[in-house]
Amino acid sequence: MGIGSRLFLIIFISLGLGIFVSYIIAERDITDTFQKHIINELQNQASLLAEVVDEVDAIGDLNEADSLADRLGSASNSRVTLILSDGRVIGDSNIDTQNINDMDNHINRPEVQDAFLKGSGWSIRYSDTVKQQQMYFAILDNNDVSPNVIRIAVPYVNVDSAIGSLNLSIILIALVAFIVTSIASGIAANYAYRSIADLAYATSKIADADGKARKKDLKALPTERTDEFGNVAQSVSQISEELKSKINLIAKQRDQFGSVLDDLGEGIIVADIDGKITYENEQVSLILNKNELVGKKITDLNIKSLNYLLKRAKKKKRADIEFEIELNDRSTRWVLATINQSKTTKEFILVVHDITQLRRFSSMRRDFISNVSHELRTPVSVIRANSETLVDGALDNKKQSKVFAKAILHNAERLSDMVSSLLDLSRIDYGELKLNIEELPINEHINKAIDSLKNLGKRKNISITCSCSKGKIVLADKNALERILNNLIENAFKYSDYQSTINISTKKVKDYLEISVKDSGRGIPDEEQDFLFDRFYRTAEARATEEKGSGLGLAIVKNLVNNLNGEVGVKNAKPQGSIFWFTLPLKTS
Repeated sequence: MGIGSRLFLIIFISLGLGIFVSYIIAERDITDTFQKHIINELQNQASLLAEVVDEVDAIGDLNEADSLADRLGSASNSRVTLILSDGRVIGDSNIDTQNINDMDNHINRPEVQDAFLKGSGWSIRYSDTVKQQQMYFAILDNNDVSPNVIRIAVPYVNVDSAIGSLNLSIILIALVAFIVTSIASGIAANYAYRSIADLAYATSKIADADGKARKKDLKALPTERTDEFGNVAQSVSQISEELKSKINLIAKQRDQFGSVLDDLGEGIIVADIDGKITYENEQVSLILNKNELVGKKITDLNIKSLNYLLKRAKKKKRADIEFEIELNDRSTRWVLATINQSKTTKEFILVVHDITQLRRFSSMRRDFISNVSHELRTPVSVIRANSETLVDGALDNKKQSKVFAKAILHNAERLSDMVSSLLDLSRIDYGELKLNIEELPINEHINKAIDSLKNLGKRKNISITCSCSKGKIVLADKNALERILNNLIENAFKYSDYQSTINISTKKVKDYLEISVKDSGRGIPDEEQDFLFDRFYRTAEARATEEKGSGLGLAIVKNLVNNLNGEVGVKNAKPQGSIFWFTLPLKTS
């Protein structure tokens, strides 16, 4: 319901109640006045009848008394009753003579009792004799010794009719007044509504507008009016101008603050004293893997570590914890959460950091140190042991000294290769390896790698074939490509069975060329494939063979392929063996 309708309804109801109350009061006053007028007329008529009758008990007999009552009733157009001092009725203008004796004794009638006590009396009541509501007036006759009662009555319906006609007039007057005032109130309400609506429209446009539009809308306010609406418009104009600068300042600060919180790389949650979340930034949803946190409680997130953190913060005002959460892809993420309680607002501010990468780097650092120590220990121990043997006298035995020297040389070469690989990995990681990307015919480089490593297969009688697409040109660095192919082919020779075949193939995958090296070894368990390209990682089967290796070759392959904007992976072949594959960008025509 609009404000205009509400204004009209308020005025309409108020006016209706006023007219209704006025009608009730007027009807009561008119009824009282009319009744008093009728009673006064009845009194005058009763006084005349008393003069005519003189003394009721002086009338000769019943017939004469009833006949007199009939004549008086006809003359006064009313009901006349003659009552003796003992209450017996001896004449009634509405009752036949033969029925007079059957009438009740009237000594207890209220108007009769009042007449005996006060000289006159009246009442309004239902008459069982004539079966209707009547208005009675009783007066004493002129007998001073034993006064009798002369009673006159008229039907009350006459009074109701008279009052009804007056009520109709009052209702018509009230109806006219109601219609006129309703129209006036409607006009007034409509005027007030239009004034308020214009003011509301102008203020709403001010709220929605910007810059020049707001200035134009401010001019549209009815500030020139001298009434209350003009005063309100002037106040709105002043407030709008004052709020304009403050709102702009707050909006600017809010945007800056929001941008800072979103760009921090940390998730932030603000919760009230009951733990209900009132604010979240975008980063917290990504870190906690939860959406639409505002309105929920921290305990509703089903993260036990956060529940424990909130309990500690309520006691100590500040707490932090590291915990692990499971993601949708069943991987895990490590999170560092810190919570503080504000001293002023008592709100909780929860900051969460994704430390998965830090954990991984820490783990890689520990694994790296452990693996380097393990891998270096063997060649260093061999070199030391053989050197000590030579120093202790083995140099005199040329045959033995040659064996020890060869062992020292072999392990020194292993140590040198390992250090070189580590240096290469370090250079790749830190971007110090400069790549010269050029257009290279892939088949030419695959054949060159096969020719350079063909002698490795003679010991196991392993052959190598190439099922490669012709004319494919890739974008890569020549030295990096050579090293990738040499590493993969050399590994295939190491772990293939005797008298088997290694196959190299290529196929186009969208804008890339996929190069695959398939061996005929025992394959790699699925659970180990994800770790195969990590530094120093060697499968259990590889560690059990006689083939020596540092576990750095595939790590170098992965880093080189990634730097060439490609991907690398491994899968098991059927019925046996492994397929190592990598992709390189194709030359676009």
